[in-house]
Amino acid sequence: MEFLYKIFEQILLFINGITGNFGLAIIGLTILIKIILLPLTLKQDKSMKKMKELQPILEQYKEKYGHDKNLLNQKTMELYKEKNVNPAGGCLPLLVQLPILWALFGVLRAERGIVPAESFLWMNLLQPDPYYILPVLNGVVAFIQQKLTGTDSNPQMKQMMYIFPVMMVFISYKMPAGLQIYWLTSSFVGIVQQYFIMKKGD
Repeated sequence: MEFLYKIFEQILLFINGITGNFGLAIIGLTILIKIILLPLTLKQDKSMKKMKELQPILEQYKEKYGHDKNLLNQKTMELYKEKNVNPAGGCLPLLVQLPILWALFGVLRAERGIVPAESFLWMNLLQPDPYYILPVLNGVVAFIQQKLTGTDSNPQMKQMMYIFPVMMVFISYKMPAGLQIYWLTSSFVGIVQQYFIMKKGD
């Protein structure tokens, strides 16, 4: 992780030399990371789209074979094989991304001393947003992401669609503004990407 920290620190300092503001540098670094991870995240979103398309068939299988779990699992695996869908396809790319995203998250912590107590818009980058605008935006973006993944079609997941955005607000409202800017930028770019994959196709 220390190796990744140093790489991101140097990139952040380089972008800051161009923009002259660490708030803009954080946004630029986040977009750069999203571009680098684009092949993995595209694979993840396409896998989620395929799973969403199979959901009505899987619901029929549950009604038809729900009394026999072994037969249900067999039919489900046959469907995955027939449609060339890997149910873990949406998770594996995410696991690869986690160390990179965690390293970026770590670089932006005040303890690293890279980001100064600099102002960006109405905020101090090392202090929480005094007006709670960024946490609320993070919650709104999280809600939109849930809608795009189609979780509202599943009664069990529909509750999560409302709980998760509230959790995001609660988790992020005490975060330094620099971290909130990173998270909001990353989520917003993810929404744009999800829209084109889930709504517009390949």
